Amino acid sequence: MENKDDKYFINEFLSNERTFLSWIRTAVGILVFGFVTVKFSLFLKHIPTKNIQEIPIHISDYTVNMGFGFLIAGALIILLAYLRYIQTIKLLKKGEYKYSSLLVTIFSVILFIMVISLISYLIASNY
Repeated sequence: MENKDDKYFINEFLSNERTFLSWIRTAVGILVFGFVTVKFSLFLKHIPTKNIQEIPIHISDYTVNMGFGFLIAGALIILLAYLRYIQTIKLLKKGEYKYSSLLVTIFSVILFIMVISLISYLIASNY
């Protein structure tokens, strides 16, 4: 017969797995955004300018660098989410798990800075 502690213990492991999968979905979204940013920038660089002379296109390596920044951020999120997942399993097994929002705070700040710099670039490139 199952006792309440076993059910609670299983729920904690499943909650940890759902959190890990949420981080992976977030990382995939960031990776896709970085990939699209890089590919679109490279596409604009290779458009023959003689066909679109009337449209001024400002081509810069900034968007390529931002795209690679998002790709690196996505890869780091996957790595750190996995490490956090493993660490949480170990702590749950020992009964020593304590909540920490450090990882969430760090990535929120990094992604916020990246998005603000991308918005700044887009505003500056229109003028």
